[in-house]
Amino acid sequence: MQSPPRVQRRAPRAPSGGVVRGAVAIVTAAVVLGGCHNSGRARRPGDEYVKKIDVEGNAQVKDKHLTSGLALKRAKQRKRPADQYLVQLDRERIRGEYLRRGFFGIDVRSRVDRAGDAATVVYTVEEGKRAQTKVVITGIPEDPDLPLAKVRATLPLEDGKPFDYTVYELAKPMLIGVAQDAGYAHARLESTVYADRANHLAIVQLDYNLGPKCTFGLVEIIGVEGDLADAVRARLQFAQGDRYSTKAIAATQRQLYGMARFSTVQVQPAETESAVVGVKVALSEAARREVRLGGGFGIDPTAYETRGRVGYTIAGWPFPLHTVTFDLRPAYAYMRDGSGWQPRIRALGRLERMDFLWPYAKGEVEAGYSYVAIEAYTSYGPRARLGFQTPVGTQRVQLGVGWALEQLDFRALSPLIEPLAPELGLDHTQRVGAYTQTLTVDLRDHPVEPTLGAYASVRSAVATKYAGSAYEFVQLVPEVRGYVPISAVTLAARLRLGTFLGDVPPTERFFSGGASNHRGFGERKLAPTVTGLINDQERSVPYGGAALAETGVEARFPITTWREIGIGGAVFLDGGDVAEELSAITPGTLYWAAGVGLRLHTIVGPVRADFGYRLNRLGPDDLAPDSRFAFHLSLGEAF
Repeated sequence: MQSPPRVQRRAPRAPSGGVVRGAVAIVTAAVVLGGCHNSGRARRPGDEYVKKIDVEGNAQVKDKHLTSGLALKRAKQRKRPADQYLVQLDRERIRGEYLRRGFFGIDVRSRVDRAGDAATVVYTVEEGKRAQTKVVITGIPEDPDLPLAKVRATLPLEDGKPFDYTVYELAKPMLIGVAQDAGYAHARLESTVYADRANHLAIVQLDYNLGPKCTFGLVEIIGVEGDLADAVRARLQFAQGDRYSTKAIAATQRQLYGMARFSTVQVQPAETESAVVGVKVALSEAARREVRLGGGFGIDPTAYETRGRVGYTIAGWPFPLHTVTFDLRPAYAYMRDGSGWQPRIRALGRLERMDFLWPYAKGEVEAGYSYVAIEAYTSYGPRARLGFQTPVGTQRVQLGVGWALEQLDFRALSPLIEPLAPELGLDHTQRVGAYTQTLTVDLRDHPVEPTLGAYASVRSAVATKYAGSAYEFVQLVPEVRGYVPISAVTLAARLRLGTFLGDVPPTERFFSGGASNHRGFGERKLAPTVTGLINDQERSVPYGGAALAETGVEARFPITTWREIGIGGAVFLDGGDVAEELSAITPGTLYWAAGVGLRLHTIVGPVRADFGYRLNRLGPDDLAPDSRFAFHLSLGEAF
């Protein structure tokens, strides 16, 4: 396309990135010098000091955006005088803030009003008219891989709308990237903003020099060899001869870091002007051995618990794609039903093999032992598992199959549960062997804090004598979730069901209630329960059911920011029930609870506090009729 005609009157360019950075450096130096000035002595009576900083006439830019970072703020904090150099420097800073927003006719004046020792620094602003945006692009050929409309859409400044230099500056890397993703590996961009004060225009000139359209060449892998190098090559998101794309390079880097085997990953295209671009993949292996030690104190629905943890991981042993993990979690718990102290032990050893049979597939072998006390009983015994997981066509669809075998004995039965021991199967050893299957489809935009998309899974277990089981049953647990953004609010919903066909082992029974299930109940409290006297006190002991239904809807929204940490809120409605048969659960008989919550969005996920209030089924024959409220504190969203 042709170059644009010259504007009638061309004023100086709007501040470039270098000018802005230079101004910031000057301000920083001034702050340091101003802070050091007279910092060795305290203010004495009669010494002038900055009491207040005011801005007048600013209708379109808020005070906080203009005064944030001013050099005089340090003088104000330290009760220092209004240094004229700092007053002038801050005046230019305010003017620069307006220029970056397209107010090319901005005028800023300053004065110092004194009342005794106190000085008020006042900046008077005449904003003028804000410039509108006009974008001109040259150097883009007719190429279906790089339509001009796609380049224009990459710059989020509409023609005829107010100009913002910050938006323009942040978009510059993406403006190069859109050309490189179309195959122009050596693309160059000369971008300039011209200020046309007479016509109140900010003309954004984007001049492309694309160079040749490129393809990927040979890939060199450095730092690993053998099976591990083959696994790296299988995760390349491009092949020799493919059209060049920076997105493919970034996706490759994410895949290689996702292997959790490397401390550094560098995917570097060759710096040549050739139309065939070779790529060098340089890797540094992470430490192969890792020891984890930990401990703490916790409270769960059944006990107060002192915990310890010892973990040991060896990566690349006994073969390059294998990982061996040992995990021991001893604990000592005081049971909340008054039955005294109980040890708790979970010990597990695992051998994993990545790229088992084909890329991205994973095989696992596990063996372990557990000694765990819950409200109704204490179970103890060994377990073993074989597992295989693989993507199906895409990483968003995962299929898992396996075999699990465990043998558990029971002791320390609650006095309320003892009469039900034969019916529940607690009077003999439980041996369960089952073939397991899991299919998940994850279309969410984020696995921890989703705002858009859907998630679905189906888990099943088939227990049979051929799997080594003394029980025979089929267990099915389907679940669906959905997320829809409406402005700044995210609407989330879910439905989960569970049922047995055949026998029901005591440790496989369903429970609901808690921070990630039904927030109108405490953890595991929504389940078939026995209520009676223990040591002259009324107790309720849940033992679980053979069928489950859970549903919920939630609206999540931002509230504010505190020290760069986002604070959000939520309102929710949860419904659910657990019974002996799925046919006994209907929408009209669900337990319902409404509630509100707060979210503290940290780097490890949202820290969540929820308060649930039960709405129905509060009669004497219902669960926990005297408990209408529940409070939950947890990490991560409920679903």
